[in-house]
Amino acid sequence: MAEVKWNCLYFDEWVKGEGLDLIRGYKVDDVFTQTLKPWARTGGNAVQIQLQGTGEMNAAYICEIPPKKQLSPQKHMYEEMVFILSGSGSTTVWYDERHRNGFEWQAGSLFAVPLNARHQHFNGSGSEPARYLAVTTAPIMMNLIRNDDFIFNNDAVFPERYRGEDQYYSGKINTEIFTGWDIPLSVNFSNFFASVYDVPLEESSRGVHTRGYNFEIANGVQGAHVLEIPGGTFSKVHRHGPGAHVVWLKGEGYTVMWPDGGEKIKENWKRGMMLVPPDWWWHQHCIVSKEPAEHLALKLSSKTNKVNRNSMNTLKSTKKGGNQMNYEDTPAELMAELARLFSEECAKRGTPVNMDGPLDV
Repeated sequence: MAEVKWNCLYFDEWVKGEGLDLIRGYKVDDVFTQTLKPWARTGGNAVQIQLQGTGEMNAAYICEIPPKKQLSPQKHMYEEMVFILSGSGSTTVWYDERHRNGFEWQAGSLFAVPLNARHQHFNGSGSEPARYLAVTTAPIMMNLIRNDDFIFNNDAVFPERYRGEDQYYSGKINTEIFTGWDIPLSVNFSNFFASVYDVPLEESSRGVHTRGYNFEIANGVQGAHVLEIPGGTFSKVHRHGPGAHVVWLKGEGYTVMWPDGGEKIKENWKRGMMLVPPDWWWHQHCIVSKEPAEHLALKLSSKTNKVNRNSMNTLKSTKKGGNQMNYEDTPAELMAELARLFSEECAKRGTPVNMDGPLDV
């Protein structure tokens, strides 16, 4: 009988076996500069990330492709969503060796690899590395299955997700309107978004003059959104399910997080910091820079393919049974505490507070 391992997660042991570090806690300080180690499986350099707020349902990793190089071909029985942090290059995806789909990407590109499809990433530069951040469902799959051969050497295909279509990565976007929350919401479907920095933002109900854009990718269980918040403002208090990897793309601020009746945790951030709020914890994002801040949230549970109920009503008012407190519905004592902290942090930087209306409630 094999030696018993107590209180052990298969995913954690797999990361150790891959020779990689595993970052825990609430945040990664800077995804653009995070130290990486060689990853023999891929031929690149990487670090694995399993933050507190994922609930072991999903995880992330950062990988870098050296100049003039490509990663080894991969396939796996977990979903993978990729955001290009820096550099440029291309990716080839296939189920059938005779029919491959290739597309080019750049810093800011967002795409997903269809479940269990073979894929290979290429660096397009001869002098600079290319770096990407990927969010995957590897932990839940590995901890349930506990068999590497099933995960990495499985012949299963998923034609409802991918059939090798010539235009699969064309970048064509189909937009649908979702009306189940406080205001109508545009949801944008594609398998490849050329740049999250260039998408057209529209009004969001997350806070004062906030604007956003919602991504649905590759008919998977992961999705994403971009949110821009003006300087000198903070978002409404809200909560949702596990696994939302919030990457700050610009601006400076902090996020306050707490469970019902629990102690508040404050995490400062600037460009490059990634945070995962814990499952069902209330939190708000506070912008203390004069310029706007923007984040990209790479999330478990897309808007069309849900995996838990806790992510169903994130932009719906608590008065309507949702999980977002409108400013006027936030308990007075809580609002006073949050406003006092925010005013102090803005004053340190000489940033005007631009929330007279909401703070008067």
